[in-house]
Amino acid sequence: MQTGADVLRGTDWTRTFHAYGQGSDAPEHLAPLFGDDTEGHERALEYLYGAILHQGTVYPATAPAALLVAGVLPGAPADLRRDLLGFLSRVGSAVDPSCPEEPVPDPLPAAEVERIHTAMGSEDEEEAAEVWEEEAVGVLMSRGMEELRAAAPVLYEAVRPFLTHTDRRTRMRAVEAAGALARLGGLEPDLSGAADMAETRDEGAAIVLALGQNGVDTAEFLSHADPAIRACAALAPGQSTNPAATRELAAALADPGAADAWFEDRPDRFCGHVRLTLVGVLAERSTPADAERLLPVLQALVPLSSTYTGAVEISPLLALAFPDGEPGAPTELQRAYLSAVVDHGPLWEGGVANFALGLRLLGLPCTREGLLELAIR
Repeated sequence: MQTGADVLRGTDWTRTFHAYGQGSDAPEHLAPLFGDDTEGHERALEYLYGAILHQGTVYPATAPAALLVAGVLPGAPADLRRDLLGFLSRVGSAVDPSCPEEPVPDPLPAAEVERIHTAMGSEDEEEAAEVWEEEAVGVLMSRGMEELRAAAPVLYEAVRPFLTHTDRRTRMRAVEAAGALARLGGLEPDLSGAADMAETRDEGAAIVLALGQNGVDTAEFLSHADPAIRACAALAPGQSTNPAATRELAAALADPGAADAWFEDRPDRFCGHVRLTLVGVLAERSTPADAERLLPVLQALVPLSSTYTGAVEISPLLALAFPDGEPGAPTELQRAYLSAVVDHGPLWEGGVANFALGLRLLGLPCTREGLLELAIR
């Protein structure tokens, strides 16, 4: 497969599309990646994330754009290279390996493909919008996904040399990209070179996370001296039924503020505060029978929480304590959960209803007063 400028010149971009329609605008937006204009680099990155991989969705334009990016890596300035490695990591992560692969639909007749792409590029806004509702677009999206899977080995090989780069931040971004692309392509990532050169907690965590996401047994790292490494090992899907891993997640959340401060360069696995990822996985692996054991976790999290994050970090634990929604008469354990939540003002301040909506979805009163009334019932 071609990469870099060959893709820019050799792809019929009018026969691709992205989140906003026909991909004919791709060359104009992506050509600056081959130059030295930093503002052009920023605009290209905005286009890659905003159109080519909009909200993590793979389109028919995604595979050729990723191959173009792969060819830019060797000659790119350091900052741009790290950003592009980050983009390739997101590309690899856009396909959920836990979801069963659906059969690839048969190719559409050439005339039908032509009609769809013509409509995508139509100046008639109504025609360009209506075509998205057609089943044929779904077929092209599915085939675009398969084209991306087929490109994964080439993308992985493009990233591999940077696993042993002299710059540690480049190595770290390369580890994340290599792990995601290996998972996408069903490959076995070789991160040994990066491991030999790792100098920081951040790098070590990224390596353990990448190994875990690719099905490598991370149990040996659950006894590591560094709590951040232990927690990253515990996050591996392969540790989902390991009680030791679940205990490690709970232990990390005994001091969620410390967990949030673990990393100088936070691994991409953590989208936001580290504690949010930890509690999300911990709650997924727990049942209502664990609610008593997890009360200290809730009590440690609440002081850091707010109406912006409560639905993400508090609601999953409340769901364990209140599996059947609002009870007629709360148990003492449930009262303890309610008391912790009611007493923390920032969960109820501001005009954002995220936390209140989360409570409603759990079948609980969605106001502070309502929860207080339930707590003393």
